[in-house]
Amino acid sequence: MELESLDPTKLIEPQKDVETIECWAERNGVTPDTARAWVKKGVLPSVKLGKRRMVNCVMFRHHLLEQEWVA
Repeated sequence: MELESLDPTKLIEPQKDVETIECWAERNGVTPDTARAWVKKGVLPSVKLGKRRMVNCVMFRHHLLEQEWVA
């Protein structure tokens, strides 16, 4: 996957259950366009709240934890 470019040191701060794509991108050191592309491809799970598409951080963390067990 393309997520190898994420900076693990930025993942230490308190996590949110959902956050805007732009905030998630800034916190993880990628461009908002890259994060939006990952959401569109399904690489980054999202949920629509009202008119806004949000990154589902709970599902993303769950996916990452599952990958640790597989590796």
